[in-house]
Amino acid sequence: MEENSQIDLLIVRRLTETLTKEEEGLLTAFMAESPFNTKYVESFEDAWKSSSKSSLFNKIDARKDWEDVRERMGFDKGKVRSLRSRLLRVAAVLIPAFILLSSLVVYYYLPGFGRLTAFDARQSKEFINLPDGSEVTLKKDSRLIIVKGLRGDKRKVKLKGEAYFEVEKDSNHPFLISISGVTVEVVGTAFNLENNGKDVIINVTKGIVKFSDKHNEILVYKGEKAIFDGKKILKSKIENNNFLAWKSGVMNFNNAGIKDILDVVVDAYDEVSGYRLNTKSDIKVTTVFDNQPVKEVVEELRIHFNKKIVLHDGILVISD
Repeated sequence: MEENSQIDLLIVRRLTETLTKEEEGLLTAFMAESPFNTKYVESFEDAWKSSSKSSLFNKIDARKDWEDVRERMGFDKGKVRSLRSRLLRVAAVLIPAFILLSSLVVYYYLPGFGRLTAFDARQSKEFINLPDGSEVTLKKDSRLIIVKGLRGDKRKVKLKGEAYFEVEKDSNHPFLISISGVTVEVVGTAFNLENNGKDVIINVTKGIVKFSDKHNEILVYKGEKAIFDGKKILKSKIENNNFLAWKSGVMNFNNAGIKDILDVVVDAYDEVSGYRLNTKSDIKVTTVFDNQPVKEVVEELRIHFNKKIVLHDGILVISD
């Protein structure tokens, strides 16, 4: 976003004919990097040309606005004439530029007011049908932002949190997901994608996924998972389907310890936000929970591990 702001400022300076030769070189280099960058700059220029004909801009009277400010502040005419003239010229340029830039920022970056639409799962998971036929299950406290209609050469979305994607196949329009420095690209597949605050993790259940950061790119196939820890990408086989417990309600444990089970329970149930383990246990458990209420899960775990387990204010407390 910071880089975009700097480019936007250069564009405004070009439109207002205040761009230096060095800045012109920077903007030219930016446009040469990709057709998208060129189109981005041209969209500003087209909007600027259109705005000059707009009744909104015709209503702007920079001189009158300045006179009002001067009178309120008690400036002496003789002493500030030179400064006033400069400020009037600056205001005449910057007011339209500010309005244009603000409008473009709102249009391009603020979901719900322009080209973007946002979906939020606040109280529980949400099921979303996208315009291209793809389906997304959005986990609680997660957010998905899409370009309205998923129009364009690529179907671009942005994810915060966790979601399960079932992407409609379209080889001519790749599906791209941005999440915390990672880009996921597919044409038609299914996978679970999350940012847990530390790592970005993908588990692929169907098809092939291209998983990349700024420096690395790998292909992740059905039955595989990949983890980006902020520095490198690691790939491995999926051991079980408990990563989908939050969506399916099914938890399958094979010779699992208490900590491993509790991690999945916290992930699967909205009413459980964490746990406090005040004891140790070497017991291993093999069991299956299939959409059972958390109360029943807790009761069974009490029996398996012979521990006191209490759910208090969203926290599972385990003690002897």
